[in-house]
Amino acid sequence: MEIKKWLKNKRLWQWVLPIAIFAFGIFFGILADRHWRPAQDLIFGGQLRDQGSSPLIKPLLLCGVNSLEADDYKPLQKKIKEAVDNKLQQAQAKKISVYFRDLDTGRWAGVNENELYAPASMYKVPIMIAYYKLAEIHPEILQQKILYDGAFDYNQQETLKPKETIQAGKEYAIDDLIKFMIVYSDNNAATLLDQHLDHDLLLNLYAKLEIPLPPQTGDVDFLSAKIYSRFLRILYNATYLNEEISQKVLELLSQGDFPQGIRSGAPSNVVVAEKFGERLVRSDNGSIQERELHDCGIVYYPSHPYAVCVMTSGNDLNNLEGVISDISRLLYQEVDRQYH
Repeated sequence: MEIKKWLKNKRLWQWVLPIAIFAFGIFFGILADRHWRPAQDLIFGGQLRDQGSSPLIKPLLLCGVNSLEADDYKPLQKKIKEAVDNKLQQAQAKKISVYFRDLDTGRWAGVNENELYAPASMYKVPIMIAYYKLAEIHPEILQQKILYDGAFDYNQQETLKPKETIQAGKEYAIDDLIKFMIVYSDNNAATLLDQHLDHDLLLNLYAKLEIPLPPQTGDVDFLSAKIYSRFLRILYNATYLNEEISQKVLELLSQGDFPQGIRSGAPSNVVVAEKFGERLVRSDNGSIQERELHDCGIVYYPSHPYAVCVMTSGNDLNNLEGVISDISRLLYQEVDRQYH
């Protein structure tokens, strides 16, 4: 009898029924999210991307909260740290920093990723980006010619010299100078471009990416592996330059002449778009006291491209090249083990 009275109590049902409907709605929503969520969200962690025809970019259309757990990369983090510690114990480098990021999910792992270095020739990438940003509005700027009179030669001081350089007494279109600067890392081409660039374009780029400006005096170590990766991400996502130019920039980076770095850690048939940088610290008598060697780029592992940035300092160039190559190989093998 008590149960019948309870069922006939209208006032009670006025409270119970809405609560039951609300609870059922929450349960169904969670169930639907887990089982019927679009595959795009599951794969890209809340990022919707344009699956266009350009092979080196994947434009970002929408970005949500990453649904994948950061803990997924704890085993990778441990392996990177073990590799770094081993290299340091063997005195192959004095400092090593590594930053790895899955470009589609946003998951990342790093060791000493916030340590500061001088980017050296990697500074050429923002110069290139600044010129191509201007070219979106004034495409004719790329055909503007600049004379190299031979008054300076900043390639002489480098250990890793460019295979091809601009020649004194010749004029070069800005587009061609950019190719010399990026593909061959020609310091003379970079100096000409820097001299003729409106530096407000660079300031705007650095401000938008919240990247610290190069110091005018004092300590030149100002950029970390993690922060530098932002240049790679805006190119891959086509969020700063338009899609056509982002693709062009990454094609130039994929032609870079530094096979002993990140490229050596991936199979020869895998595209790698990267830029290396070498800084020499000299004593008063001109002898080399220390070196910094870095390589940052995008490894286009099939269906799962990732950014990697390895920054190092030490005394022996061959050792530093070996550190970058070995860590790149470790990362590629781990990605391959996860997705193959």
